[in-house]
Amino acid sequence: MRLVALTCPVLLAGAALAQPPAPPAGLANWSFDEITLQNGAKFQGLLLAEGPDGFRFRHVSRPPGRPTITLTDNFTRAEVKELKRLPEAERALLKERLADLDPSGEGERKRMDSLELVSKDWPGKPGAARRYESEYFFLESTGSEELTRRSAVRLEQVYTAFARFLPPAVKDARPTRIMLATDRDEYKALLGPVGEALLLNPAVYDRANNQVLCGHDLRELGTRLQTARIHHSQELARLDKYEGEVRKLYPPPELNRYLGAVRAERNRVFAGDRENGARFDRATAAVFAVLYHEAFHAYATTFVYPPLPPEAVKAGKGPGELPRWLNEGLAQVFETSVVEAGELRADTPDKERLARVKDGLKGKGGTALVPLGDLLTTNRDAFLASHADQKAAANRAYLSSWALAYYLTFGKRVIGTEAFRKYLVAVNTGGDPRQAFAALVGKDAAAFEKDWHAYLLKLNPDGTLAK
Repeated sequence: MRLVALTCPVLLAGAALAQPPAPPAGLANWSFDEITLQNGAKFQGLLLAEGPDGFRFRHVSRPPGRPTITLTDNFTRAEVKELKRLPEAERALLKERLADLDPSGEGERKRMDSLELVSKDWPGKPGAARRYESEYFFLESTGSEELTRRSAVRLEQVYTAFARFLPPAVKDARPTRIMLATDRDEYKALLGPVGEALLLNPAVYDRANNQVLCGHDLRELGTRLQTARIHHSQELARLDKYEGEVRKLYPPPELNRYLGAVRAERNRVFAGDRENGARFDRATAAVFAVLYHEAFHAYATTFVYPPLPPEAVKAGKGPGELPRWLNEGLAQVFETSVVEAGELRADTPDKERLARVKDGLKGKGGTALVPLGDLLTTNRDAFLASHADQKAAANRAYLSSWALAYYLTFGKRVIGTEAFRKYLVAVNTGGDPRQAFAALVGKDAAAFEKDWHAYLLKLNPDGTLAK
């Protein structure tokens, strides 16, 4: 993997090494556009576009002490109850602030540099890991500082997506421990104590200990990222020094010529850093997809829908856990989240899965979906493939769960509503899953299944619907 390290021709010789960047200033109050849906859900952010069919909206999350995360989504007019617009002057200010997040790659770097890492012991290796603490997870990694920072930012982004679609409901829940090993031997050593030493997947959720274990050959990648980052830091420090000196030497308008050259060189450095981030994403796509999948299981189980005995659900202590098909379906929705210019996109369907579903529905040799009535009653065994002849059935169950979870989340937007809570209460207290689902969606299985399939056939890869 070739990483980008840029040089700057306008540098003065003998410049000092880059100093760690100053921490960002405290959060200022930002004003937002606000959308309220018919089901009561509210979203704050920036209205990007409005048309006859609906709205395109950029949701903004600014948790104190953590990176700003944005998510773009589409809402139809039928599902929007109210839209509150900012005055034009405030909207212009919000646009400027959001544009400053990452027009050149600088925003991504600021997010990474704002993270606080501490030294941490690793099993059998005292002080060999770095630890980042978030509201929902603790990341521990044996990779380089740069690898750990990039991994932490990606996890922050995907956990924000989790919380955006399923707000946390469990008070005082303990954050999930995520351990990222950077070679196979480290990963195997982690799996031994949880009885998974022979596991081939690059990540696993250890529910008993509320931890996600992940491992991949990332050590060399981390080293290269770190080397490129040090070089870029040096270049930026030299540019800062150069700018300070020319400001003392030259008055406007001659000064503007020198400052223009400095800006151009800074943009080249940030562009190189952004390209390294894109290459990091490409190199880690497969392993991070599995990591996001397992992290969703951990988040849903820990913060939103922990398992409860039927008597506890009946007593009103919570709705209980997600049914297996939905837990697996939502985990697949989020495992293919992508980062575009510093923004997480979790609302676009996985292209490969969508193509297989459409081919199946059109009778073109794709995977036929599990009938809705059967899918609603699937259990854990339907997703396991101990033998080759079980693999096709398991793949079909996974694909069908993804397709239904996506529709319920983005097509019907019923996940997390009061009707959804009642559905979980019903299935977790012994109610008929089919009847409970019919109550959730407001129609019988045959009618719903027809609408579901029609939606999938109209769904475009960008998350919009064909007319």
